[in-house]
Amino acid sequence: MYCQQCGTKIHNEDARFCPNCGTQLAVKPVPESVGDQVEERIKENPNNDQQVLTMNTAEETRVQKRNLSKSALLWPIAIPIFSLVLSAGSAYAYYNHQVETNKNVTSLKEKAEENALKGEYTKALSTLKKAKTLRPNYKVLIEDEEKVTKAIQVENSLKEISNSLKTQQMDKADSQINKLRITLQTLKGPLYTLLNKQLEEKSTTLAVAKIKVDINHLNTVEELAGKLNALSSLNSSETDEVKRLILAKVVELTTKTAENQLGENNFAEAMTTVDKGLEYAANDTKLLSFKDRIKNKQTAFEKAEQDRIQKAIEVAAQEDLNNHTAAVTVDNLNVYTDEYGDLHITGNLKNDATVPISSIKLYYTVYDINGDSLGSDYTYGDPFYLDPGQNGSFDDYQYGVYQDCTVKITKITWELD
Repeated sequence: MYCQQCGTKIHNEDARFCPNCGTQLAVKPVPESVGDQVEERIKENPNNDQQVLTMNTAEETRVQKRNLSKSALLWPIAIPIFSLVLSAGSAYAYYNHQVETNKNVTSLKEKAEENALKGEYTKALSTLKKAKTLRPNYKVLIEDEEKVTKAIQVENSLKEISNSLKTQQMDKADSQINKLRITLQTLKGPLYTLLNKQLEEKSTTLAVAKIKVDINHLNTVEELAGKLNALSSLNSSETDEVKRLILAKVVELTTKTAENQLGENNFAEAMTTVDKGLEYAANDTKLLSFKDRIKNKQTAFEKAEQDRIQKAIEVAAQEDLNNHTAAVTVDNLNVYTDEYGDLHITGNLKNDATVPISSIKLYYTVYDINGDSLGSDYTYGDPFYLDPGQNGSFDDYQYGVYQDCTVKITKITWELD
């Protein structure tokens, strides 16, 4: 066969390209007879180049037309295939991009949920906004953003309640708490659990604050007991301190009431009063000591009634000037105001008498830093009995003084045994 381009004879019939000019050989090789004819004509008429060229050109034209026909058949098929491959590649790249975007959105959403459940609502909202830049129309992100925004609004309301409580605006705080509680009832889900807990804490703080204010206006053990019952239903670190204040006032009122009854020798009533106080201030050392005092006083009174006349001479003989006027000395008087504004008064006692003494009662006056009197009161020495030379002590306090003071012991009374 021959090359359709240059006419060179091809000896290898399996060849696909011309060894002379490099042209891809036609599918159907140029017939050898045609090539022989061309070669023969050249030999017969070497000067007739134009004729040979014409013949070769005609043959080449026929081969090229056949090749073009085949190419024309292949192109309609090749173009769609190429487009399909290109589209498939683009689709795959788009798919990978969407998968990666979804992963990022999911990660941001989970981080926002974690922040929100820890009460970090501002961080959660910022994270959700980042996620929305990737999926602006994602319904779940839109809903979560709305929920977190509401949580931030509730958090701001809680801050306003805190400010009202700090400034002692009880009625305003009460109104704010009730309003916010109604709002939270419409908000469901774990996102609002922490906020509900914080609201209840504010409610408890308000209740405790109200009770603390009321204490100063309560003057009976029964009223104070009602406040103790109210505190028992509250769970707050502040309740312990308020309970301490209530119990201290229970002891104070109980002691003063029983003291008046004891002064009138109403021993049974005084004992009932102290027992009532011990129902609330169980094991209080002052009340227990006072109870012993009542028993001893009653025993002493009953015995004194029987032996009054007989003991009159003996008691008169034992009473000397010192025992009546200087039987008790006070030492280490200590006066200070604590962090709650309560004034504490403590000191030591000593029995300088020649006989045992009991029922030591110390009267004192409280003065401010300017020397003005703030009031007078009294307290009792402990223990109830003091033997000659024995030391004792006393401890008393005044509520709500809120300033540094001085105390002067104005009078001391006792009983000789």
